This record gives sequence, structure tokens and C-alpha cells, in this order.
Amino acid sequence: MRNLTAAQTAGLGALTLVGAILFGMISCSSSGTGSNLGESGATTGTTTGTTTTTTTGATSGTTTGTTTSATTGTTTTSTTTATTTGTTTGMTEAGTAFNDGGSTTNSDAGGDASRMFPDSGGACSGAKGDGGYAGNGACAALGCAGKTYKLCEDFEETTGTVGQIPTGWTELKGYGAGSPTDAVLATDEFHSGMRSLKSDSATNDQRRVQRNIAALGATATKHWGRIYYFVQTNTPKPTGGNVIHTTFTALEGPSGENRIVDTVENSGGMHQWLYNLPSDGCSEGSAYDWTFEPAWHCAEWYIDVSTDSYEFYTDAVEVPSIGFTGKTCAMMSQYTTIALGTTTYQSLPGALVVWFDDLAIDDNRIGCQ
Repeated sequence: MRNLTAAQTAGLGALTLVGAILFGMISCSSSGTGSNLGESGATTGTTTGTTTTTTTGATSGTTTGTTTSATTGTTTTSTTTATTTGTTTGMTEAGTAFNDGGSTTNSDAGGDASRMFPDSGGACSGAKGDGGYAGNGACAALGCAGKTYKLCEDFEETTGTVGQIPTGWTELKGYGAGSPTDAVLATDEFHSGMRSLKSDSATNDQRRVQRNIAALGATATKHWGRIYYFVQTNTPKPTGGNVIHTTFTALEGPSGENRIVDTVENSGGMHQWLYNLPSDGCSEGSAYDWTFEPAWHCAEWYIDVSTDSYEFYTDAVEVPSIGFTGKTCAMMSQYTTIALGTTTYQSLPGALVVWFDDLAIDDNRIGCQ
């Protein structure tokens, strides 16, 4: 091989340098890992990219990663490394993700199915049978474990029998003779854990269950309460301009029953909320702005007997039209029990099936979480 001139050597080095740059650009590496956990309710994506550009030139055929100029005798090494790492997680608790109108999924505490959560201020919704639920991401954190509420009931007791009245509750007879007892423990739907209270009847004046709250002391007559409910698909609707009045939750005392989670549905399938008494006197009702659907929803109330005050919230949003203060005709009294389960006051065109779960009473607002 003949000797190269200095100019030729420099030119060959420059060509080698350009080739190395192009080789470094082509050989840039990147790696990415991403996952969308449809069963756990977490949206986690990790993107890791590493771009390494190495300029390598050699006039002597070596592979040392150096560039040597024959005209100057200097050696230059250039290495550029860029690393970008990002992690996107919907929330930091229990693998849940909230959204503003779309849907994502979240596993419930029972671990056997996923639940999807709309931006509803604390509702859980969906149908267990179709593999999806919708509701607030806090569902996985619900239940009574670790809670210090004055009263908490998630129906997860180990001594209770499915199909029977839950432990710690007793029967509250209906208004009609021979009305069925159909508020019982169930496992076919639940908001947290693996159990709930189920009301299932095609007759009116159903018997419900009740639990003593007199032991709560002052909290019995001044408290915040919360209950989750789930109404089955194909809820019977009244016909011919009639209505169906259904009570979900009531407080019982010497002055009678105060219906604090109470509804009336019209023949158009829309329902209102109301504070109601058995006499229908001094009752307060909202507009017919809601519909029943196969979804977990949250109802809250505030009661203060000393000031004859009441507030109501659905999915964490107040319904001010039915609240009041100083209303002595509301017939509030020293409450002794809380009643749970559906009871209706008109004939039903079909079975009304409703599940209840995660009941809580406390001195402070509990919220839909």
C-alpha cells in the first residue's frame, strides 16, 4: 500500500468522522415499557429513552472510539447521552384513577371484579355481571376496617348467614299484613368487601331491618350519615300517571318515622328526593331530576334534632330544596333505631331490587369516600 499524503490522510479522517456520526445516529437506542391495567384501575406508563451518539473515527483501523487527525496528532472523543424517564399514574392510592367524564377501572376490596368510576363525587356504578363497575375510585378504600366512625356497617361480619338478617340487626315490620321480610345479607352485589344488604320484593309495605342507635348518645340526634345503594336494571316504573314512593333509610323515634333517604318516581322514570313523614305532612320534595340506574350511588344526610335541621346530599352534591332549619313540624325526636331496606307504598308492577352497603354515622361529615 502506498503512503498517503498529509492532505489525503486528513480527508480520510474527515470521511471516517462523518460515517461514524451517521452510524451513531442510526444506532441510537430507545426502550419503552407501558401498561394499562384494566383490572386494577391504575393507568401506569413508564417511558425510558436513551439516546447515545458516539462519534468515532480512526485513521489506523482501530476501534478505540477515538478520532485522530494526522495533521495535528490530537485525539478527540465525543459522547452524548440523553435519558428521559417518566411515570404517569392516575392516583397514588390503591391503584385508582379519577377522571372528568370518561371512565377507567378500579379493583374493589373483594378483588374479584373491576369497577369504573365517573366523576360523580363518590358514586360507584356498573353491573357486577358484566365485569365492570362504575363509581368513585374510593370504593377500594371503603368498608369499616380502620374506621373510627360512631357507627359503621359494611355487612362483612363472619357470623352472618347469606339470605338471613345481618348480625346486630332486627326485623322492622312493614305496614301491610303479612308483608315479606326481604332485607337480607347477599353476595351477588356489593360496594366494598364481599357482602351487602339486599331488598328484593314485588310487593309493597316490605319489612326492613333496623339497628339500635340509642347507644350512640348525643350522636343519635345530631350526626352525619351516609349509605351507598345500587338499584337493579329494569326497575319497575309506575304507569298511567301514577308514582311509586320508596323509602331507603329512616330514623325511628318516639314521634315516629323520619324518612331521610326517600324517593318518589313518576311514570316518566324520573324520581325526586324528599324528607318525608308517614302522614305526608310537613314533607319537602325536590324536582324530578334523577333516574334510577344499575349503579352504586352515595346518599348523605345531616340531622340536628335540637334545631330541627336536615340536609341531604346525593353523590356528594347537596339538594338544598329539601333541607330546612327550625321546622318543628318535621317531628324529629330522640332516635332509637335506624331502618334500612326498601319499603314502598303503592303496588309494584314488578320486583324492586336494591342493594345497600357501607352505612356510616359520625359527628363529622363522612363524605362519599
